[in-house]
Amino acid sequence: MMSFADLTTFSTASVLTILGMAIVTYGMRLGGLLMADRLPQHGRWAHVLERLPGAVLISVWVPSALSAGAIGIAGAAATVITMIFVRNLFAAMVAGMVLVAAGRYFLG
Repeated sequence: MMSFADLTTFSTASVLTILGMAIVTYGMRLGGLLMADRLPQHGRWAHVLERLPGAVLISVWVPSALSAGAIGIAGAAATVITMIFVRNLFAAMVAGMVLVAAGRYFLG
């Protein structure tokens, strides 16, 4: 039989941790808004900053696809191919997820 902790009480450490994480998250968002005016709007660095979110996403996505094996690589390829032809991010993600789900269901 499983026993669960009482979820109606909080320890001081838990509350302080949650508050600390909220302050850091809000601080980072506020810092980004305050620094937005100081970022370059034209030139090479502006181009680099425009591409940064995609580079971060790929740096997380590629190792995950590779660690999933052949079906993960096939799902990543389906996502990229769909994005090239359809130019719809949602459709591309659905294509990749459906391929991975079907592969895991039928191939194990």
